Amino acid sequence: MKILFTLESFFPTHRAGTEVYVLNLCNYFKAKGHDVSVLITSSEGLKDYSYEGIPIHVFDIPKHAIAEELNGLMPPRGIEAFKVKLLELQPDLIHFHSFGRAINSYHLKEAKALGIRTVFTPHLGSLFCINGDMRLYGKANCNGEVIESRCLSCNLKQKGYSVHLSKILGPIIHKATHFNPIENKLPAAFYQAKHRFSELKRINQYADVIFSIAPWIQKAFEANGVTKAQLIPQGISPVFFKAFHKTQFDPKLIKFVFIGRTHSSKGLHILRDAWNALSNPNAELHIITNPSGGEQTYYDDHKQWAQSKTNIIWNEALKQEEVASYLNGMDVLILPSISNEVAPLVILEAATRKIPVIASDYVAMKDLIQHDMDGLLFKNEDDEDLKNQIYQIIESPNLIGKYSKAIKKTHSMNQVAEIIEVKFKELFNYTK
Repeated sequence: MKILFTLESFFPTHRAGTEVYVLNLCNYFKAKGHDVSVLITSSEGLKDYSYEGIPIHVFDIPKHAIAEELNGLMPPRGIEAFKVKLLELQPDLIHFHSFGRAINSYHLKEAKALGIRTVFTPHLGSLFCINGDMRLYGKANCNGEVIESRCLSCNLKQKGYSVHLSKILGPIIHKATHFNPIENKLPAAFYQAKHRFSELKRINQYADVIFSIAPWIQKAFEANGVTKAQLIPQGISPVFFKAFHKTQFDPKLIKFVFIGRTHSSKGLHILRDAWNALSNPNAELHIITNPSGGEQTYYDDHKQWAQSKTNIIWNEALKQEEVASYLNGMDVLILPSISNEVAPLVILEAATRKIPVIASDYVAMKDLIQHDMDGLLFKNEDDEDLKNQIYQIIESPNLIGKYSKAIKKTHSMNQVAEIIEVKFKELFNYTK
């Protein structure tokens, strides 16, 4: 089978959770004898290359997006180059991973029109939420149902309008975008919610298979009438299941660890404020991170902060094997993400070492952590609440053992890939 995995970026320049997920799938299917390659975008003139023996194909997109394509009023520019690549590569199956500025359901539709089997797996909550945070009016977790007037109101609230005024303006804007005499004269940003609704309809129409890698994603698909979605486990790299030796726990020096990109959506600034408020010397914070595009100042500020503290250890660009080894010496994972999480790999990676997690109560984390049973949750964006949860662990280190015993076994990406392979073969009526 000739399989093409498609996403906006890939190793070695981008190495976030989605890229790791796709790399693991590539390695599995390649080992199974399938013809595997990856298709990504570039606005910098990047040429086709190879990564760990995997062919990486590239199609060009403009350096800067325009409002019309961001809000679905036109297909993303670069879609013609995408079609050229598909005609050149002639894959049997194309597996899309998340949609964004450069690749979205317009590309899915084009692939389907060429007779290619189509599969889609989202890795970001922004598929359902125009704010990207899955938080209704910034106060509570949203169920992900795209109700255009409500989404527009919620977006206006995020922009600084009062809740009362936002709830008045949202339905007005919604009606205007569906009123033919003026719809082409409105600002493109007014169409954000309409675009999300249309994206989901195209996904349901043109994807042969849709995978949900978290229960909340499956529920959100169902709330939006996407009938083809099916829930599968989230999986992590096989390297985390190799034999390891966990360092003996020392209650006199509890080692907390943050793992994630240095991006504001990961909430490192929340952790910084909480950590600064701590006065207990019996704790260390270890940070394993990578810079994130577009937030250089955020990265510089936090690296400087970390290096100014004697109880913070900063690490960059660790390979998966190095992260797995590093976790052997850690006691508690802190994941203060504000938004854009689906089923965080790092929680599952820590679970292989029975490491409990302190995480925000963002919808994706609530799928994986039961408060005060196998970890702790704090109110999203509330550094005071995070500080209190950290203190709870420091003052009662026996909680670490209690939570560790309740942590459930997680899946290897090889196990998940086996499930995906079965679905792939069903699309071609394979009998073996």
